[in-house]
Amino acid sequence: MNRIVLLLSLMLGLFAVSATSSIITALPARAEAMNMEACETQCKNCQKVCQETLGYCKEKGGKYAEAKHINTLKDCILSCRTSADFLSRKSANHMKSCGFCAAICKICADSCAAFPDDKKLKECVAECRKCAESCDKMANMK
Repeated sequence: MNRIVLLLSLMLGLFAVSATSSIITALPARAEAMNMEACETQCKNCQKVCQETLGYCKEKGGKYAEAKHINTLKDCILSCRTSADFLSRKSANHMKSCGFCAAICKICADSCAAFPDDKKLKECVAECRKCAESCDKMANMK
């Protein structure tokens, strides 16, 4: 009887170690998936705010509608859309698209920051900086 109890205890112990090891191995993958989902959401939010800002700047005219600023907003919209797509498909190249998106979002934030007294452009600056931070994290994941 003692041998059976001992054998069962050993088997349960091995099972517990095996299950724990599987859980520990799965944690980084789960964390990366959660980060990818959060980054995808952030890219979509930034894309939306930049799209709204683009329309606002075109309507406002003058220095708001200068080609360099408008093209920067368009670049940001496209890079966010592309990065969100890479992330949604869990593309093996998502780190590259996120690195590019982070760089473009920083440029767009700087472009919008040139209008410090405008509430709509301040919102765009904040959203672009959040997206750049999120994408930087994804681009530097190992």
